[in-house]
Amino acid sequence: MSKSENTRLELLNAIDRILSGKTIRVDAKRGLSAIAVEEEANLGNGSAYYYKDVIEKIKQLKSNAATKKQAQQSSDVTKLREKLANEKRLKEKYRDELARLKEEMSLMAATHNALALSNHQFLKRINDLECENHLLKGEKG
Repeated sequence: MSKSENTRLELLNAIDRILSGKTIRVDAKRGLSAIAVEEEANLGNGSAYYYKDVIEKIKQLKSNAATKKQAQQSSDVTKLREKLANEKRLKEKYRDELARLKEEMSLMAATHNALALSNHQFLKRINDLECENHLLKGEKG
């Protein structure tokens, strides 16, 4: 193999290592670029540009990655919008339920007040009747 072919293989192997995240010389989180490939292949700056097929492969992989990332972001945005719509629906549901329960509580309070008033009136009536009863017993006795 010629020196040129060895360099090409080193560059291609470096691309594979960067993509797999199993790098030797550069940070595994580093993105794919010509400079990163050159550093990973332990070659000088600009050496990848002598190999047009390597540069095209890098550009193509970056383009594919950008498209995938954009699709993923679009998918994430769609999921977030669906989640937001669901949360708005739940908020309206709970708001309606709260209004219904407040109305129910208001009716229960009105019924309670009416019963308390009736109870008070009946207790007053019982007290009045007991007083009358004592007075009548007192006159007879």
